[in-house]
Amino acid sequence: MVRVIGIKITDRIKEAGLVQKALSDHGNVISTRLGFHELSEELCSREGFMIIHLAGLPDDCEELYAKLNRIEGIFVKEMAFSHGPSDASMECEGTTLLGALVPRRDDLGIQVQSLLTTFGCVIRTRLGVNEVYFGEPAGLIILELAGDRSQFVSLEKALREIEEIAIGRICFPA
Repeated sequence: MVRVIGIKITDRIKEAGLVQKALSDHGNVISTRLGFHELSEELCSREGFMIIHLAGLPDDCEELYAKLNRIEGIFVKEMAFSHGPSDASMECEGTTLLGALVPRRDDLGIQVQSLLTTFGCVIRTRLGVNEVYFGEPAGLIILELAGDRSQFVSLEKALREIEEIAIGRICFPA
């Protein structure tokens, strides 16, 4: 089973140490970790985000998830992957993370890369890792989207039209 969780930290200065402690205590179940926040010459945001790719025993992963959920000031959501059209609303007013599980096939890789290039102006962050999905090698792509929200919907719809790909999404409120 592929497990990806997203974390929104509302105040990095206040909560980052508690999050770091929980992640360190459960490092054995973390395969990949990516953290990011807004940064410019004028701004260093106190709000931050993390993407955690879990790869451990289910009970150990659940223990980490529960520990993170007990920390005040953060939001933890799990990305659920599905094939085909989604019943879930694609509307999201906050930070959107989109995931794709792509089976290892040369033709799919080219097709997915072409789509991601087409929608490149709304992809702020991209993370790619190797994964096994239903016993077969796959690529796991996680995207942080920014900009024109109608393009988020179009990108997700285009990816969902490729039957072999499983798509997941996390939306954090603004």
